[in-house]
Amino acid sequence: MKYYDELLDYINGLEIVDTHEHLPIEAKRDMKADVLSEWLSHYFSCDLISAGMSDEDMAEAKNPSIDLMKRWKKVESWWKAAQNTGYGRALEVAARDIYGIKEINSRTILKLNEAFIEARKKGGHYKRVLQDMSKIAVSIRDTWPMEAELDSADKFVFTF
Repeated sequence: MKYYDELLDYINGLEIVDTHEHLPIEAKRDMKADVLSEWLSHYFSCDLISAGMSDEDMAEAKNPSIDLMKRWKKVESWWKAAQNTGYGRALEVAARDIYGIKEINSRTILKLNEAFIEARKKGGHYKRVLQDMSKIAVSIRDTWPMEAELDSADKFVFTF
């Protein structure tokens, strides 16, 4: 285990350059979004569709104006089919490490949403997750349409 521990310590000390990031500028995040609509706006929605979820159910699941539990019921069976994909595993890691929720299911989705909304309200969420927790030194945003704010004081995030 000596070599494992040495290697793990070395890896944990590395800083990362994130060369392909699609996150919006934090100040421009959709404040109406909840955890489900936010998480389904990214690649994991494709895993759910591949698992068999209909486009209509996906559209409803992404709509934060509809009750969260009603939308979770639309997602739940497909979640079970897709949770072990790379994107599904990443969401479980995020739920656990960022929000303190050990498992994503019907018993935890409301608590996960509360933690998600609270973190967004506090501000500085990207810094905490990307820089402090993930040790990302620089994040290069790759968005379309361009939302360049190159004169921003935040030199952590560059936009191309």
